[in-house]
Amino acid sequence: MKRRTALIGIGALAALPAGAQEAWPARPVRLVVPFAPGASSDTLARLISAKAAGPLGGSFVVENRAGAGGLLAVQHVARAAPDGYTFLWGGGTAITNAVMQANPGFDVLRDFTPVIVIAEHPAVLAVKPDKPWRTIAELLAAAKGVQGGLRYGSGGVGTPAHMAAAAMLRIIGAEGTHVPYRGANQATLAVEQGEVDFAFAISNIALPRHQQGAVRILCTAGSRRMSALPEVPTLAETVPGGPVVISASSIVGPAGVPAAIATRLHAAFRTAAQDPALGASIAAEGGDITLSESPAAYAAGWEGELRRLQELVRVSGARAE
Repeated sequence: MKRRTALIGIGALAALPAGAQEAWPARPVRLVVPFAPGASSDTLARLISAKAAGPLGGSFVVENRAGAGGLLAVQHVARAAPDGYTFLWGGGTAITNAVMQANPGFDVLRDFTPVIVIAEHPAVLAVKPDKPWRTIAELLAAAKGVQGGLRYGSGGVGTPAHMAAAAMLRIIGAEGTHVPYRGANQATLAVEQGEVDFAFAISNIALPRHQQGAVRILCTAGSRRMSALPEVPTLAETVPGGPVVISASSIVGPAGVPAAIATRLHAAFRTAAQDPALGASIAAEGGDITLSESPAAYAAGWEGELRRLQELVRVSGARAE
């Protein structure tokens, strides 16, 4: 009789809804960052996740998995259990690797659950201040007038910055010499030192140097002008069909994350992103808060983001090494 009673008790527990067995989050949620500690993206992930912990009623642990252009972090999250305890910071990293890697080890449309877009940082085109070009139109005229074109840097072959420059030059019918570096910081430093004529870099890297007078930003590759530099035009204002390259601070999980968990996580980060101090910090780095309305809204734009990058690859002719 005792054994039968025990079995009935176990059966009753198993019949309870999953949420009644364990309230989520019952332990820290891992936020996997595909960059090294101290990178600007890592700093933002730590800052906003700390603010989101309160609204969520839980805590976060930031885990850095740098290497292979973010591929290691993306693969790790794609293979993680969809239990609501592992998420990727930077969905764009997954899309970039899906497009540029021959065998990324995941299906970007099948293996992820988009949760939220928090902020966007556009790529910007920077030159050395002592160069004669004060507008993007003047730079492009020079690129078309120099045999062999200008020298341009990027954070590596096949990166969005490389593709943006290559696509821009192809659209206007100019040549150019690509000089790859080990990261966007090094490419921006090469502009400062005059090793290359120009480079695209994400705004959080180039804007502080522009403000210090180390480089001059001629245009942005965003879909609209930056709030931090409203006088600087977008590339598309000068070059119709010019590439749009944006680094989005976003969160995705493995496929199969329950909708209720994705919704709660979205709400917590949406609340955290409305902190004025956080908004000011993002704006100071050339970014803008661009909150997705819901996980479903982000998911709806996920395929479009993939198609835009595929088109950029086609127009630029760039390929990963």
